Amino acid sequence: MTLDKVPVGAKVKVININNSPIKHRLLGIGIVPNSLIEVVRGSPLGDPRVYRVFNKLISLRNSEASSIEVEFLNDYIPLSLASDGEYIISAFSAGQQFLKKISLLGLNVNSNISIKNGEIYFKGKKINLGHGMKEKIFLRRL
Repeated sequence: MTLDKVPVGAKVKVININNSPIKHRLLGIGIVPNSLIEVVRGSPLGDPRVYRVFNKLISLRNSEASSIEVEFLNDYIPLSLASDGEYIISAFSAGQQFLKKISLLGLNVNSNISIKNGEIYFKGKKINLGHGMKEKIFLRRL
């Protein structure tokens, strides 16, 4: 996966930087293999986006971020990309309205959920969440 495809709020580890005209610039600002990057926010139209690298905020265009290969950290996977299995909710990346909706479902940090055949189950009951909501819920595998 490349950095431009990572949802806002996710934390990833850099695997490789492909050859690009800005490769040396990326290396110079600290984007090197095994470094950690957090996607802080996107612009209203989605390009450019803001990233945190070594406690510095940087802005990259999606065309620049597409040359950076990354992988999700084991303890911070967005629900939208989680495979079947048992998980615990580790964080939410959203505002107050989202948190109110989620709390009405009974979900909070440290809640256990399971995914079976792409369906989400909480306390044995199937719950339906839209893709946008799934991108704002971060999990770690049990």
